[in-house]
Amino acid sequence: MKKEFFYISNLLSVLRMVLIIPLIYLLLTVTDKTAVIIILVAMFISDLLDGYLARKLNQVSELGKIIDPLADKAAVVSVVIVLFALGRIETWFFIVVIARDVLILLFGLYLKSKNKVVLMSNYPGKLAVLSIGIIILLCVLDSNNSELLKISIRYLYYISVILIIYSLYLYYKRFSKSLGETNGRKQPKNETAENNDSHS
Repeated sequence: MKKEFFYISNLLSVLRMVLIIPLIYLLLTVTDKTAVIIILVAMFISDLLDGYLARKLNQVSELGKIIDPLADKAAVVSVVIVLFALGRIETWFFIVVIARDVLILLFGLYLKSKNKVVLMSNYPGKLAVLSIGIIILLCVLDSNNSELLKISIRYLYYISVILIIYSLYLYYKRFSKSLGETNGRKQPKNETAENNDSHS
């Protein structure tokens, strides 16, 4: 586990979580959003790179399966809460984003408790997070109430929701398959116990 922590892909995920602190501070205190945009772009790039590098460098690890989606959720939820508090993001979209992350967290914890499996982030899930990230970036840029940006954000809301629903559907399919495999492994033991009872 200690060795896995220093995989470059995992360090990128850790960096993403560390950047949340200055990002939130700057969002709440600084009028000039240049530094905020730089941090957001750096986080988006790290999100795209960590999974790719893990596969490319043969560094896929159990730790990475946990901290990569955890970093995504921590970053997205933290920033979305701040933007909602500042009145920069629609209430219904805020609820959708929070509900998505809560559902995935609950399903993940349940699956982990049942068969010790952690589902890796997949590309539709990454695209959903990326779409939320773009909306966050545009909401930060929309400090002058630009009509063009508002229209762009409105359309992106709907695109993002479609991606969120699709990625949740795929996640649920993977969740059900993993849960079914767990039940399948337990079934023979139950049958053996029943057979032993019938012979006694």
